[in-house]
Amino acid sequence: MEIALENIWHSYDGITYVLKNINLLFRNPDIYLLVGPNGSGKTTLLKIASLIIKPSKGRVFINNKSFWDLEDSLRELIRDSIAYVHDKPILVRGSAKYNIELGLKLRKRVDESLIRYYIDRYGLKEVENKNVNKLSAGQAKAVSIIRALILRPKVLVLDEPFTYLDATRTQLLIEDLSRIVAEEKSLVLIASHYIYKDLKNIAKQVIEIVDGEIQNLITS
Repeated sequence: MEIALENIWHSYDGITYVLKNINLLFRNPDIYLLVGPNGSGKTTLLKIASLIIKPSKGRVFINNKSFWDLEDSLRELIRDSIAYVHDKPILVRGSAKYNIELGLKLRKRVDESLIRYYIDRYGLKEVENKNVNKLSAGQAKAVSIIRALILRPKVLVLDEPFTYLDATRTQLLIEDLSRIVAEEKSLVLIASHYIYKDLKNIAKQVIEIVDGEIQNLITS
């Protein structure tokens, strides 16, 4: 999938713009890393690129088609191919395992062996049957990430994915992101205030955003 942002501006109050004149092109299979301080506009940019919010000005193209000009049914079909992981885990009532498999159940394609693989890989076996309100912050974050990874989406969008993760899970996630790009040909967009060396090495482009504007682009 190709996502193009053309002259994107966005304001939440109609007065102050949190994004200004953003022009970017994201193509699969690759990883794009957005970096910048808190409040720089990274999350807003991710939500516009992942079609969660419509920009105040500018156009978003999906495979050369203006997304917000498409019919509702086509927009929903495109959205179904995108998985978004929020910076703070958003989990539903129930066990950790229930949350992990929820996306697959909604799409009617549950794969128990894949579920088991990720539970074991991220060290969640002992807590898989615990209610999510009993999980540590790191465990809850791992659950939210696995829930997206397990869908093998065409586009995976992660906002501050390494927050709350320990060093082991951080390394596992970087490996898994590299794998879904190589094997699933996915497009991965990541916002992070910290640049991990291993992540930077596999990113197609590092985009620095400050005060809603692109300050620097580094393409590998």
